[in-house]
Order: sequence, then structure tokens, then C-alpha cells
Amino acid sequence: MPVMMNKELLIRMPSSLYEETVKLCKKRYMSMSSFIRELIVEQIESALTPAEEKIVAEGERLYLKKKGTNWRKVKRG
Repeated sequence: MPVMMNKELLIRMPSSLYEETVKLCKKRYMSMSSFIRELIVEQIESALTPAEEKIVAEGERLYLKKKGTNWRKVKRG
């Protein structure tokens, strides 16, 4: 089932960024619209889940109480 495209987005950006985006789109044989849609989907999919957000919030809370892990004690790989 096709997705209806019914929203428009006006994006203002510096000329240099626009030119780099155009080059990248040409390199990938993509329209700028599809390129931007793809970037947005990637951002949404890489966002933290509610469970992960709770873990981060708990870590921040412990850090503020000085109960975090000392970075010197973390084993480097």
C-alpha cells in the first residue's frame, strides 16, 4: 500500500550545506526529498526506547549523587 505524501517541509540552510547535500544526493542517485526523509527515519529509529531512557536517567541520578562509576576504574579495551 503506497504512503500518501501530504505534508511539505521548508528547510533553510546555509548555501555551503545545500551544495554539499546536492553533491551527496547526486552521488547516491537520490532526490533531495528522499534523502532527507531517509535521514529523518534513521534518526527516529536510532532514538532511545523508553526503557533505555530510564537507564540513562537512573545513571544521571546516580552521577549527581556521586555514586557513578569512576572513569579511571573502567577497563579500556
